[in-house]
Amino acid sequence: MKKSVSLAKSAALMGVIILLSKALGLVRDILVASAYGTTMEAVAYGTASKLPTTVFDFVLGGVVTSAFIPVYNRIAVKKSKKDALAFTQSYVNLILLITTTLSVLGVVFAPALVRLIAPKLAEETADLAASLTRIMFPMVIFVGLAFSFVGFLQSEGEYNIPALISLVSNLIMVGYLLFLNGHFGVRGLSVAMLVGWGAQALVQIPAVWKRGFRPRLTAPLGTPEIARAAKNTLPILVATWTTPVCNLINTALASGIEGGRAITALDYANRLYIILVGLFSFVATNLLFPHFARAAASGDEEESDRLTRTSLKTLVFLIAPIACGVAVLARPFIALVYENGVFTADDTSLTASALRMYAVGMVFAACGEVLVKAFFAAEQMKIPMISALVSMTVNVAAVLIGSAVLGERFGVGAIALLAALSTGVNMAVNLAFALRRGLIRPPASDWVDIAKSVAAAILMGVAVWLVSPFFAGYGRIAAAAGPILVGVLAYAVLTAVLHSEEIRALAGMIRKK
Repeated sequence: MKKSVSLAKSAALMGVIILLSKALGLVRDILVASAYGTTMEAVAYGTASKLPTTVFDFVLGGVVTSAFIPVYNRIAVKKSKKDALAFTQSYVNLILLITTTLSVLGVVFAPALVRLIAPKLAEETADLAASLTRIMFPMVIFVGLAFSFVGFLQSEGEYNIPALISLVSNLIMVGYLLFLNGHFGVRGLSVAMLVGWGAQALVQIPAVWKRGFRPRLTAPLGTPEIARAAKNTLPILVATWTTPVCNLINTALASGIEGGRAITALDYANRLYIILVGLFSFVATNLLFPHFARAAASGDEEESDRLTRTSLKTLVFLIAPIACGVAVLARPFIALVYENGVFTADDTSLTASALRMYAVGMVFAACGEVLVKAFFAAEQMKIPMISALVSMTVNVAAVLIGSAVLGERFGVGAIALLAALSTGVNMAVNLAFALRRGLIRPPASDWVDIAKSVAAAILMGVAVWLVSPFFAGYGRIAAAAGPILVGVLAYAVLTAVLHSEEIRALAGMIRKK
């Protein structure tokens, strides 16, 4: 019981920090949209900013934390803290070596990389994108270092400092957009992004130092522990490729839609999607992953099962109504958030069509992330890899068929929908394996609770759709806020009427407070 209370408190504090970070990230995106809209500079910046993170995702991606945390916790449980720290030193050196090499290659081959992911961009836009790519690519070094520190701190039970890192980088970006963007433009914005990622690594150094980590460049790379982590690298990489592969496909297709404006529409929509779904899934997966790993290292299958099932039910309860609400209110929501400055009503329509379709995959993405982390913690790496390969194959096939059949009518909404469905396939395959392997053993009551949450969310969506026309004529704030308030009340009533376990638990917590 005490452990559950402690986890709940940690989750609540993490949630507050991440909510502030997401809110600041939203301010950043609003300022970018207001300053650049879907102009040529916006398209170039959107393309260039994808390149470092996409290459990082392909070469390292989730490996940095997902390969580190299970091995670190195994060493800490079965050997000693000193041995675990020695492994950390070697691991950080390995990540720095790989990311420095990636950075050099990215700077050298920037024009070719731009043409690879956005082949239909106009020459002027592609040249600017290559220039911005060269500015931003060294940030992969800071990305690798920041996530190495995140894995170490979370394994040590420190969750708040890792949750703060996005807040720091968003502060830097917002500060630039408010005070310096008029002087230095989009190139300065790229520099600010690089500085922001550097700050994400730097802000963790005091906490890392406090917990015993000392950098040692001479730490060996050929240890058995590094070999164990490296053994899991390929399956983890492939398992995390679904998102970057979809991003590459989406960017390539979008570069030929609306003169490349579709790239920025997808980017703006995806950022909102990440903010909405990321708050809950980030807390769940990052808080619980080290606990999954310790339970696996100790052979406590019952605890792992309980944590996984509780996470899945809670995420469905929280995210299903958000997904339904976003699907119904995509246009007024986009208008409220982004429609300002050079971001026009036409940009709103284009972006809303993408966000509406992305909403389909919100629950799939959150639940899929929990299942993947549960497999990683148990060092069953091949299953998420198989799931990713299946979903990527489905996505590529669907894109090829859809674009061939629909031709020019294959627009932004179709691209986003196929990405969402690919996420659903990934989650479904992982769930099937989890049930078959006994990773989770849900009783019938769990499925009933999930069904209640989904049913209540769908009925709430219908209610929001019915009332939204009544608020449309009272301005942007009312058009978005009015239906949202109705939706919140409707979902609370519906889950109470359906006797949802999650709403009873929430009510019990409120009464105790």
